[in-house]
Amino acid sequence: MSHQYLLLPQLRVLNANAQPVWWVIGPPAMTAYAGFAHHIALAAGASGHRGFAVVHHDIQFLGEEYWGRLYPHQYRAASYIDKDDYSSKNEYVLSSQPTARCHLRASVVIRLADDELVDLDRVAIALRGARLAGGQIVEHGFVPRTDGRSACLLQEGDRDRLGQRFRTGFSIIERPDLMQQSPGDRDPLDTLLRATDPNRQEPDAWLCPSALGYREITERKIRPGSRAGLPHAYAEPLVGLVQFVPQRTEGLRFWAFKRPRAGVTVLAAVD
Repeated sequence: MSHQYLLLPQLRVLNANAQPVWWVIGPPAMTAYAGFAHHIALAAGASGHRGFAVVHHDIQFLGEEYWGRLYPHQYRAASYIDKDDYSSKNEYVLSSQPTARCHLRASVVIRLADDELVDLDRVAIALRGARLAGGQIVEHGFVPRTDGRSACLLQEGDRDRLGQRFRTGFSIIERPDLMQQSPGDRDPLDTLLRATDPNRQEPDAWLCPSALGYREITERKIRPGSRAGLPHAYAEPLVGLVQFVPQRTEGLRFWAFKRPRAGVTVLAAVD
């Protein structure tokens, strides 16, 4: 099947969510990139995308580091009028929720059907107010067209040269092979912690957990306030292990949502 590729190079994002799930601090979740790619595909006039790839360039976690441990910055808002949001143990202390933020720079490649009519000007407009993982995009290298042509929309014949558009950066791949339970592992969490232990992981491997999908935990049904009146279900994130590998040697890796069974939606590699 033929495709065309929409390049969104050098997205500079401020204050993005660095908490893929409530118990993990790390780069923005792959599900956040998937939502961003879908939003831009719709803005371009397409019905959706056929996969997306991420080239990670740089990240800066917002916090203080002591003895190798990160202490994320906490953000405090104004108190509620009746002070209901103050701690029950100390009348002078506002209650807070765990949070972690980051600044990052990444490029995204969105794969579209070759017969989709892409409006590059609408993409440029969408990027002005777009967010990635909750962070504000303050700078990017997307140029709709120069002299009537665009360097950010490539055809299938140019796929082999896609990676050459990025001089540096890391592709993101899934490592399900490292999630195989070993004797002594009580559950998949033990396996994940063992795989990400810096004293035991592969040499020079940049491994981290990421949200790779969702599993519905309630029945789908119409609920008050659901968007567009659609059936609604509560869901929990599914966490997997990803690795950042040099794009120059490994090439681009495309991801797309799949539904392996009812109630489960996961991101997986696609050709």
